[in-house]
Amino acid sequence: MDYSHFLPRLRPEHRQELEARLSGVVLPRRIERMNSVLARRTRRLTVIFEDVYHPHNAGAVMRTAECFGVQDIHVVENEKRFRPATDVVRGAARWLTLHRHRGFADAATQLHERGFRLAATSVDPASVPLDEVPVDTPLAICFGTEETGLSAAALEAADLHVHVPMAGFTESLNVSVTAALCLHDLTSRLRSGADWQLDAAERDELRLTWLMQEGLKARALTVQMLREWNLVGVDVPPAG
Repeated sequence: MDYSHFLPRLRPEHRQELEARLSGVVLPRRIERMNSVLARRTRRLTVIFEDVYHPHNAGAVMRTAECFGVQDIHVVENEKRFRPATDVVRGAARWLTLHRHRGFADAATQLHERGFRLAATSVDPASVPLDEVPVDTPLAICFGTEETGLSAAALEAADLHVHVPMAGFTESLNVSVTAALCLHDLTSRLRSGADWQLDAAERDELRLTWLMQEGLKARALTVQMLREWNLVGVDVPPAG
């Protein structure tokens, strides 16, 4: 169960108490690992999926994003339901922040308002090679459905089109492979610049979110404390 939606309802003193109590049931080395990961997390690069529905591909891209330190995943479900395969994700989803949208325009509007540039993956020969995509402003890299790629609406809404240069006869890659190549290149170049890391408030928010779901004891303690603070309707989640 995701408890992050309770965080805005907690007073600062409750947050401090909750983190202190949770730190007592989570192993110190696990907390150190969280802090190490948070130091390399970024929200200046994000991923948009549009109708990526194949469970293996969906799971593979989420796992890749988490491995490269990308925190946010935006999912556009026009016609296809996004259902990543759990055996491929292998727990990566619990560390990510997933945003669902009913249409690409909604995702594009929200990200543009936050200063993001949208880069649509495309086989258009006039598109920009991956290594020329600028990373000087926040960037959203967009991937489309397995059969036909991004919709016309998504391509229109994007600020630029990008392709992975190829030397063979085949003009396109599997979406999970494309995502891996794009995220490796973009995160590498992003980290060579400035201001790519999370700020202190973002790190604190994510650390607390992760602590709340770190094992059965942590989840049960979270439930107990939320009930004490009259945040009703919360059941103790099952183990696992």
